[in-house]
Amino acid sequence: MNANEMANELELKADRVSSFGSPGYEDEDLTSVLTEAENLFVKKFVDRKNNRKNESFDETEIRNQGLSALVKRGAALSASSSQVGVFANGTFFDLPVDFMQCIHEEIIVNKNQCGTDTPIEADVFVAGYDEVSRLRKNKYKKPYCFSSGEAKVWRLVFSREVDGDNPSAVETAKRHQVLTDGTFAVSSYSINYLRLPKGIVVDRDTPSNQRSSILDSFTHSTIIDIALSLLLDRVKEQRLSNIESFKDLE
Repeated sequence: MNANEMANELELKADRVSSFGSPGYEDEDLTSVLTEAENLFVKKFVDRKNNRKNESFDETEIRNQGLSALVKRGAALSASSSQVGVFANGTFFDLPVDFMQCIHEEIIVNKNQCGTDTPIEADVFVAGYDEVSRLRKNKYKKPYCFSSGEAKVWRLVFSREVDGDNPSAVETAKRHQVLTDGTFAVSSYSINYLRLPKGIVVDRDTPSNQRSSILDSFTHSTIIDIALSLLLDRVKEQRLSNIESFKDLE
């Protein structure tokens, strides 16, 4: 369904719940509630703890296909223009502007396997800040690179250089920090990630202005059901008890 068709179906369902006496809704209202429902749907099924079947993204084919439109590639990420605040032997890398969650990381270092021209691909360990101090001297845990072709780097999250709280200053990209042991460096950092949903825009006056959900069509009925629960909650009608509150998933 396109955005306007989803809006029409949502209004029909709301009318039935209200015994065909529901108030009319503006396109702006339906845009807001459908976009919120789409975000809720994504949050429910990206993390297995948030949904009844305990099946998350990458665990089942139907979850993979339903959220497949969110999977993108960020190849050869750029090093951040500012490296202020980086740890020793670390480098900040800018993430794509639509980045939501990392699902795969690929790091090539500036060393080749012994006797070949094949660059070494490092394993990526997603480290916590408490682990940096605790494990940096542990020879089995700290970053390393061997001529045999084995290597490991640490990856941490970091804030934006400009966080966007001031409307006059455009926020910069989110960042990751990659750490080595200083004997080698990162030559290429690429990721596969889940992008932020684009949102849904309803415009029944000018259909060319509508923007439909990018998720697979078989997810649309569920998104409408979630939107119905949110809509009824907004207008203080009887809320559907089988849909979790949006704030409960934060």
